[in-house]
Amino acid sequence: MTKVAALGEAMIRLSPKNHDRLEFCDEFDIRIGGTELNFCVALSRLGIESVWISKLTNNELGKRIENEAKRWGVNTSQIIWTDDYRVGLYFYEKGSNPRPSNIIYDRKNSAFCFIIPDEIDFNYVLESNLFHTTGITLALSENCKLTALECLKVMKDNKKLTSFDINYRSKLWSLTQAREAIIEALEYIDILITSEDDLQMFFGIKKITEACEDILNSYNCKIVVVTRGGEGPFAMDNNYNQYIGPSYRPNIIDRIGAGDAFDAGFIYGYLKNDIKMGLNYGSAMAALKFSVPGDFAIINIDEIENLIKNKSKNIIR
Repeated sequence: MTKVAALGEAMIRLSPKNHDRLEFCDEFDIRIGGTELNFCVALSRLGIESVWISKLTNNELGKRIENEAKRWGVNTSQIIWTDDYRVGLYFYEKGSNPRPSNIIYDRKNSAFCFIIPDEIDFNYVLESNLFHTTGITLALSENCKLTALECLKVMKDNKKLTSFDINYRSKLWSLTQAREAIIEALEYIDILITSEDDLQMFFGIKKITEACEDILNSYNCKIVVVTRGGEGPFAMDNNYNQYIGPSYRPNIIDRIGAGDAFDAGFIYGYLKNDIKMGLNYGSAMAALKFSVPGDFAIINIDEIENLIKNKSKNIIR
């Protein structure tokens, strides 16, 4: 059975109801979210065993996160529990054009920030077909960065697949800090996933094809995948073959987690078949995620395949 492991933090998300402002709202909608856990939930919904590796404070808030992960079939056996530190929070104020949505992080000194490589069961990680993490994890602390790099290195040294989404967040670190860490990680990354904006910020303003060729020539990557907003995603392999996935224009209910859904859909399709299937499933899963409130892509395989086959309907009777 295919197994995928991912390392990252999850937080409790608090959102004002009915598009209220954080300054004066009286009620919050409570959800759980975090990019690597979002990825694991999406993969689990597609029938892939997903293992979420993290560190949580052993209290009711930490248990709330674990219970939500378990609810959607994620393997939580590799959570590291501690009586110290705290559980991270984030506040999501949902905007509506022209007012942008806003996120405020309250995650400093969370338990995950203090994770260290010695706490990871690398033998268990090596049972996975693929290991995934993101630039967000590298940004949270030096400990997080070292732990993520060690996981990537162990997998790479044992000829297991790795994937990595740049996922640059300017509220977490500077572009200079991010570029240095991600360049270091690229030595151990097989599948690099990035937005077009992040690609240009990190690797220079140039054509997508040229930027992908530069990465494939300079590092050990096998595949570079670029999401392009309203356009279909682009991918290039290390033989310089180019692929373009489908584009959808969804009605946006909640945009948080759509990139994680794309990552999960791409990895699912790639592990099942090839890059083209990965792009098809990634695009469809991201488009469907926009219609689901919360961070998690609570979507099933039939919905994805119906969308790919243009069989979606406004109502199923």
